[in-house]
Amino acid sequence: MAKTTSVLQELGLAFFNSRSEDDFNKIYYRMKPSISYYLRDLLPDTDDREEAMANTFAKVWTKIHMYDPYWNFSTWIYRIARNEALLMHRHKRRNYSFQGMEERGINMEAKGGVVIPRMEIAKQELEAVDLLYDFAVSEISNLPETWRIVMEKREIEKKSYEEIKDELGWNINTVRTRIRKGRELLRVSLVTKYPGLVKSYEDQNREE
Repeated sequence: MAKTTSVLQELGLAFFNSRSEDDFNKIYYRMKPSISYYLRDLLPDTDDREEAMANTFAKVWTKIHMYDPYWNFSTWIYRIARNEALLMHRHKRRNYSFQGMEERGINMEAKGGVVIPRMEIAKQELEAVDLLYDFAVSEISNLPETWRIVMEKREIEKKSYEEIKDELGWNINTVRTRIRKGRELLRVSLVTKYPGLVKSYEDQNREE
């Protein structure tokens, strides 16, 4: 396990055991830049990003009792951050009025006597993809350590190949090879356990 990961894991376990403000602050100041960078791709708006980050660390503080020390602590935090970003998107979608949708050219369709925006149909598809992603995060945690470390950094923390190379001290070819193999192992696991979701996701990508 990389040094940076093991240090964060130690900080996470310390906070899990102590529930102290001092241990929480150590996590906050260490992880704030990484979480901010991670949320930048998910939430273009600066105010949304700041709110999601505040909510993320609020949940780290209030939900630490729900953390399972068996799992990687950084994975747990990034998953909270991602869920907060998704909640932000969903909240904004719910706040669109029907009139606002029509002004934006969003078609409406009648279903069972109720007018439903096509956005809601798309939302159901997005939620299926979100669910598959959550399963993927869980399955990454179950990969052998050789592939788990690099997959967490690439697929969850969204780090570049160069960043991973520098952090782990590997050459770039090793990084690419292990990510490719990790993705193969992950897909096999997902297809075996969740074939319907994988098929739906792949069908959507083919249509696009």
